[in-house]
Amino acid sequence: MPVVFSGLMCHAPIVHPHVAGADAWRCLATTRAMREVAARAVAARPDRLVLVSPHSPRLPGTFAAWGGRHQGDLADFRAPEVAVDLPDAPEVALALHLPLVPSRGAWLDHGAVVPLAFLWEAGWRGPTAVLALPGREPPDAQAIGRALAHLAGRTAVIASGDMSHRLKPGAPAGYDPEARSFDLAFVEALQEDDWPAALRAQPRARAAEDVVDSTAVAMAAAGAPQQAEVLAYEGPWGVGYAEAVLADPQPPLYAVARRAIRDLVAGRRRPPPADGPPSQGVFVSLHQQGELRGCMGHVEPRHGSLYEEVVDVARLAASRDPRFPPVRADELDGMEIEVSVLEPPEPAWGPQDLDPAVYGVIATSVDHPGRGALLLPGLEGVDTVEQQLAIVRRKGGISPHEAVTLERFTVRKEAAP
Repeated sequence: MPVVFSGLMCHAPIVHPHVAGADAWRCLATTRAMREVAARAVAARPDRLVLVSPHSPRLPGTFAAWGGRHQGDLADFRAPEVAVDLPDAPEVALALHLPLVPSRGAWLDHGAVVPLAFLWEAGWRGPTAVLALPGREPPDAQAIGRALAHLAGRTAVIASGDMSHRLKPGAPAGYDPEARSFDLAFVEALQEDDWPAALRAQPRARAAEDVVDSTAVAMAAAGAPQQAEVLAYEGPWGVGYAEAVLADPQPPLYAVARRAIRDLVAGRRRPPPADGPPSQGVFVSLHQQGELRGCMGHVEPRHGSLYEEVVDVARLAASRDPRFPPVRADELDGMEIEVSVLEPPEPAWGPQDLDPAVYGVIATSVDHPGRGALLLPGLEGVDTVEQQLAIVRRKGGISPHEAVTLERFTVRKEAAP
């Protein structure tokens, strides 16, 4: 069956907070993106995980599988507490007819350990195959990727790779002023779902990259972009780090909302995921540096699937909230997106039936039914029922002494890790 998840993760040890220490702020976007890719890979419930590392021991002319139990840590980078110990997935090497590179007790390379450490922290403990690229010859990514896609059961594939190593003077491989051109071309092609263009990005040699070959395998395993998204790109120390979801057929709602907003700002429209869950009322809230930047929603569903509902509401929150101007492209990277799925409302007979930490509230004027408003639960600064009712009355243009009917509801919230 097709892979249930495919993604790209960088492998620089310094993007892990235990290694970066006081410098962790310099790569916060990368660290968040690594955690999200890992969380989504685990949430896909794979039977096995396949990681392609450009630094694993290579054999001439063939892909190879790292044999034995997969153990490693970041002790060489002052973080021995960051460690993994995962069982092998021997069926991968068997089905793909790959030779084994016996571990003989050796630790995994950092190209494998860094992504696996984030996956470990996300809860992954399942069978894992670590594949090495061929030595001295171009890899046959299409063949190996298609073979991974045809493995029985549920497979997640992670490409490990870093972008240009020559972005700044003093970078690990020296400085080349043309190196950033490769990174920009690669990332832009991923953002446009143009995978062939990403794999052709230039100048590869001058960039000193190790991302293309492993990513080509993950792309071939996915077959085609499925709710693909670049989560982050930055290069604070002269090496480019990119994290991306290549295929996630059943993405989390916050990712669906974020992709819809990014598409809106970029002037494009891509379809929502297929076969989504049945629609419900939904609200999308946007925050920038802790401050509200937009919030819109539907109490009653207007579309057939929840994914369609989220796309519609996310676009409204980013462009039609009358309290704010439309979201700009330069705001996207730091924007926090929360999706609230509303359970069907029920009558509330008075303040005694409300709790702002648990229930949202809908207030409707008795004398003027066209006046009404909704307030979500769990809002910062709304600690009492009196505050909740005062705010929802103001939102709906209802005077403090006007008679109202009240309804309460609970929500299920989703936000990026």
